[in-house]
Amino acid sequence: MVKRALGVLVFLVAVLVGLLVYSFTPKTLDVEAYKSGASFVPGIKPSAEVSLTLLNTGMMISKELFTYRGGSPGKTYESGMAAALVRHPKGDLLIDAGFGRNVDLHVDRMPALMQWLASYVKEVPAADQMQRAGIDPRSIKQVILTHSHWDHISGLEDFPGVEVLMPPAELEFIRLRRMPGLIDEMIDKLNVRTFNFTEKPYENFSSSYDLFGDGTVVAVPLPGHTDGSLGVFVNLPSGKRFFFTGDLTWSEEGLTLPAERPWLARRLVDYGEEDVRRSIVRVHELLKKYPEMIVVPAHDRRIHESIASLPKYEQ
Repeated sequence: MVKRALGVLVFLVAVLVGLLVYSFTPKTLDVEAYKSGASFVPGIKPSAEVSLTLLNTGMMISKELFTYRGGSPGKTYESGMAAALVRHPKGDLLIDAGFGRNVDLHVDRMPALMQWLASYVKEVPAADQMQRAGIDPRSIKQVILTHSHWDHISGLEDFPGVEVLMPPAELEFIRLRRMPGLIDEMIDKLNVRTFNFTEKPYENFSSSYDLFGDGTVVAVPLPGHTDGSLGVFVNLPSGKRFFFTGDLTWSEEGLTLPAERPWLARRLVDYGEEDVRRSIVRVHELLKKYPEMIVVPAHDRRIHESIASLPKYEQ
């Protein structure tokens, strides 16, 4: 009887290990199953002179295996941590805040498994980069968060009093403590302003929020990673377009193949897997229509390094 029970246990463990290994194997999303069917509705032509630069603030180092289904187990992946600075006549804006001056303390609050799976490298915080370039960090009027995980808000402490923009769904997500951590400590100290997406379509999204009302910076919902996750379009006078997609995927391959994160990574960080899949396919469709558009996953250092960084600007 004992041998039989042991045999069953060994079999079950083998099945579980097999399923875990399978979850890392290459598999693309079923695009047809998750297609939005939405028509593309271009926004207004941007009417203000804006520029964009990327502030690389650090990296997490892990294996490509954990980044998307089909990633190599032997290939190192540099997960970039960055803030995007948009200079606008109505006031400068940051998209996310990257690693801040207190990042060492913030990393200590990461779940133990994530600390074990990845190491981190500090670079210069966004506020310090701006000061070195002769830009007063107080010129930042707003920070819009793609979502409120710790590595996107670490640098907020370096911009005291700045207005932090997020949709009500993200604030509710935080208040319900769906992801205990750094945001719990910061939320009551932040100058938060929520905004509602209007029913005005933008590209293949049914709702949008034009931050300046001039077509230069437009936010759209990308739910799934968190309830209020969003993407941000930045449209420059030259016609060059960027789309910051937060942690919808961690790499470009996630959007181009398209492919989701492996099961273990999804269990650690995603709150609505079906919403993530629909959002990935929506961006995949966008890329097919506009292959020249620069889509920027929040943690793909390869893409980050292709974008101008201080003191240079995209215009």
